[in-house]
Amino acid sequence: MLGVFAKLIIAILISYGGFYVIKSIIKSNTNFFTIRNSILILILSIITVIMHKAKYTGIESFIIFLLNIVIYKIIFKNKIEESIIAVGMMMLIMFISDAIGSIFLKLFFSIEDIRKIWILNLVGNGLITIIECQIVRIDVIKKQLQKFYCYFEKRSSLLNICFFILIIIGFCIFTYNSGIFFKNWNITYILNITLIIILGLIAYIFIKSRNSFNELTDEYDNLFSYVQNFEDWIEKEQLNRHEYKNQLAVLYCLTKEKKVKAKITEILEDNINIDDEVINQLKKLPKGGIKGLMYYKVAIAEKKKIKVTADISIETKSLLKKLSEKDLRIVCKLIGIYLDNAIEAAEETRKKKLLIEVYELPNKVCFVFSNTFKMQANFAERNNKGISSKGEGRGNGLYFASKLIKLNDWLETKQEIIDNYYIQQLIIKKEL
Repeated sequence: MLGVFAKLIIAILISYGGFYVIKSIIKSNTNFFTIRNSILILILSIITVIMHKAKYTGIESFIIFLLNIVIYKIIFKNKIEESIIAVGMMMLIMFISDAIGSIFLKLFFSIEDIRKIWILNLVGNGLITIIECQIVRIDVIKKQLQKFYCYFEKRSSLLNICFFILIIIGFCIFTYNSGIFFKNWNITYILNITLIIILGLIAYIFIKSRNSFNELTDEYDNLFSYVQNFEDWIEKEQLNRHEYKNQLAVLYCLTKEKKVKAKITEILEDNINIDDEVINQLKKLPKGGIKGLMYYKVAIAEKKKIKVTADISIETKSLLKKLSEKDLRIVCKLIGIYLDNAIEAAEETRKKKLLIEVYELPNKVCFVFSNTFKMQANFAERNNKGISSKGEGRGNGLYFASKLIKLNDWLETKQEIIDNYYIQQLIIKKEL
């Protein structure tokens, strides 16, 4: 009887650890000690006790994983797919904690003793729960997990769900294997524990990578919303700009106050100033986001003293007009990345030139961005993650652009170098 009661206490302890981890990840204010939640945790704990066996089978962990998804979905009132991700991350931390705890416990006890003797079982699971709770308190880990869940709430991904299910299955297999060979410090046991830790690192790298991708996606989604309004504004601004500058010039001549003159100069410098010829070319692009993005990036380029030339040749019934908003967002993300890189590269050169070409072929639209650049030592690896001459934390743009291209077979990209110009092509090929 005492053994059964001890198992129930252990199961409640494990459930509390899981609750604490999930609550931290999803940033919930849910109270553990409400009657409703206590009953649900008790149900989870009782089923865990019933499934507990002295000999670990591996399948029990996966069944408990599925049960946790249901129970914690009810507790935290989230969607089933969100519960899968939250519980998946919780189980990920739990398996890592179990691996760390087992290494320590193995120094003193056998797996049979730990699973059969209730006091050792209690101490062992208590240690694992403490490790689990401490891992999720590590700031860098907690932030990555919270970001991942937050992005998943906004845009669910079947890839993420499948990844976590496969990761949990992998953990169950390796944990089962390490349990079989727990008695001795043999190579198989060490290999399985190592694989568990490696699997945890792979999961963390995946989470971090997806967070970086989602941050970039959000950045360009926000920019997309902004530049749609920017399109009309920049064309109206062009009409008023010369008169506005003339009025400021008159005021500049009339005043003798240095502070006033300095302020007028500052206003004139900060004012968006795009070459009229470039605006007239960009006007040919259809409204919807691409034109506004081009205006915005050209304004940035010219403020950096980069000479911009544009040549736009678009059909009246352009393929660009027929793209869906979703497709336009993807195209804008790629154009934004390529122009950002072109501007950064051109700014470092003496000539500082950027050429923009857009032309149409049957069922194709080609964007060509040509810029002066300095050859870097890591130039050949420019499409790899984190490769940049700008220092740590940069260099993800082209990496994520290549991922977007791979995910959309209606897009194609080419790069080449001609006469000290780096040329980036983006080709949209769709039959609409």
